[in-house]
Amino acid sequence: MTQLKRILVPTDFSDHSERAAAYAVELARRYQAEEVHCVHVSDIPADLLATSAYYMTGPSEQFVEQVRAEGRKSLESFVQKHLAGVPVRTAFLEGRPFVEIVRYVRENNIDLVVISTHGRSGIKHALFGSVAEKVVRKAPCPVLVVKRGERDFVLP
Repeated sequence: MTQLKRILVPTDFSDHSERAAAYAVELARRYQAEEVHCVHVSDIPADLLATSAYYMTGPSEQFVEQVRAEGRKSLESFVQKHLAGVPVRTAFLEGRPFVEIVRYVRENNIDLVVISTHGRSGIKHALFGSVAEKVVRKAPCPVLVVKRGERDFVLP
């Protein structure tokens, strides 16, 4: 059986990520993991397009820095709220989410990834793809995918 010393939980700050964090905390406690790594990957162009402050002239460096600062602040808040009680290392990354997650897994010798899925189907899945699906395919370690409506841990 593989030892779970380092568990990674990527977050996009959604309800789905909160459920994955709960699984990561429980697994970390049960298997006495050394660290839970929590990462957020900001795809700056996509993040900017999702805001009303992006104009055809393009983003200013000041606005990009604001997006970065808000992402880092949200990451710290997420960790304090959802990963309390376990040793945590955070990372704010930039790029394509699945690429950066897999790179982080390799560079940090992660033993298990606990990732949520949004349960998209049909056209949304075709347009946006699934970060979780791509991580499952590319990660060099096991990946636990927490689906919407998944069961909670229940003690016997």
